[in-house]
Amino acid sequence: MKLRNKLILILSLVLLIFLFLEGFFGNLYFEKYFRYSKVLQLEKIDFINGDKVDYDKLKNYEKTQNALVMIYKDDKIVNLENFYYIKVKTKTGDAFVLLDAFLDNLYSNTPLKIENRDLVEITAIKVLDNYYLPTTLIKNNDVFKDYKFSYRSKNIYNIDGRVEEVNTPYTQSSLGDDFLESLLTIDVLNPQKKKYKDIDGDDEFQLITLNRNGYKVVIFYSFENIKDIFPSLKLYFYMKAIIIIILTMLIGIVLEKIIVNPIVNLSKVSEKIANLNFIKEIDYKSKDEIGTLYKDIFKMSEKLENIIELYKGKVSRNKEAQIKLEESIKLFMHEVKTPLSAIIGFSDMLLEDEHTEEIAIINSESKRILKMANTLLEENRHSQSEMILNKKTFSLISLIELSLKILETESGHINIDISHLKNMLIYGDREKLEQVILNILKNALEYAKSEIKIYTEECNGEVVLFLENDGPHILEDNLDKVWNKFFSSNSGDRGLGLYISSEILDSHGFNYGVENSDFGVRFFIVLKKGI
Repeated sequence: MKLRNKLILILSLVLLIFLFLEGFFGNLYFEKYFRYSKVLQLEKIDFINGDKVDYDKLKNYEKTQNALVMIYKDDKIVNLENFYYIKVKTKTGDAFVLLDAFLDNLYSNTPLKIENRDLVEITAIKVLDNYYLPTTLIKNNDVFKDYKFSYRSKNIYNIDGRVEEVNTPYTQSSLGDDFLESLLTIDVLNPQKKKYKDIDGDDEFQLITLNRNGYKVVIFYSFENIKDIFPSLKLYFYMKAIIIIILTMLIGIVLEKIIVNPIVNLSKVSEKIANLNFIKEIDYKSKDEIGTLYKDIFKMSEKLENIIELYKGKVSRNKEAQIKLEESIKLFMHEVKTPLSAIIGFSDMLLEDEHTEEIAIINSESKRILKMANTLLEENRHSQSEMILNKKTFSLISLIELSLKILETESGHINIDISHLKNMLIYGDREKLEQVILNILKNALEYAKSEIKIYTEECNGEVVLFLENDGPHILEDNLDKVWNKFFSSNSGDRGLGLYISSEILDSHGFNYGVENSDFGVRFFIVLKKGI
């Protein structure tokens, strides 16, 4: 997975965790803290002073708290005007019939209209001393029935008489019917703080009964309002989630620009220097740790190029020049260790936090360059003597796949076909043969038009590796010269890549060469099979 994708993935996970925690604590707030704090607010009543009720404060309390209050004293509802009721004069006395729940549960094509002096016949449920909830009401032979509670048979009374008073509540509260229904199942006059659901189980209410100066104050509050605002809250959370996702993507793009791209470019620069292709300028201007690394890499490239220039013959081949060359190489070795050590250190830290294939390649290639620098002076001392090799058996296809991965960003539109590459064990110095493969592939990528083929053949117990590109043919006179030091078939500078490759292959004793084919240009190396 690319480093950019991993950064976006990490940010997305952080986002999801954040949204989950916000939803969890938001739900905890509404389910626990909000309800707890609401009960505390409901208990703070200020409308009873001494033995009197301040009705203005009572109305303000009901309005601000969105609650319904019933005040009860001496077997009477003090604030009866809170309810829709009628007072019926019967043979045995006056009866107060509370109509809020009845009207809410009434199913009738004929509107119920009650006026003073109307004769009524009522079947009702007694809920308080002289207060009733009607289940059936007959007026002028019109029958009105509460289909929700008409089945009840307990505490049923018949009330026949004339209506003496009709009251419409001063506030059109939606809680009246729910409160009256609660009287059927709860003794609201007992001191309590109780949460309960209605008979249908749809809505949840808070019931608080307090004793204040001889009054029983019954406070009724519905949590239905909270449910009403949930859709708006959900919309808020959805919009917030979308905005955070967009911000996450933008942050990922910014991180890619300021962190990922410089690291990837640094890998390219290191790979170029490893193949003796020197950088001429720095395209990273920030004055941070990565900027410091770029500057150190530039210094390293400049010093190494100067050494190569000396080696190419721009100074005389006398004893003094040889001594100066050795001192320059020593100086280069000292200088190169500092930026490479920094690169290795930073990549080690990145690998500890996040192990990606790209960072692992930066780390391994930096270590390879450092190892090459450490052995450069030793090989220079041996001059034309035998190169020091660390031979072992290794997988050829793993070497090819690693090389292709290193050159992945440079391959671009070039199709690289390895379908005919067999997985064989090879015996030789893996690191030096990796340098050979990288140098030949770099050359192939430079000249290929659209395709490179990498395949193997077995011949007489040996493995022949072919790297063929569809680039233009090399002049026959130049086929053997491509391995020469500083040879170039065009105005550009090929560098030392193929020359160093020939030195490594010669030290192994491997046959190799290049030839023109019907496809383009084909390099071949005869490798020794491993055991």
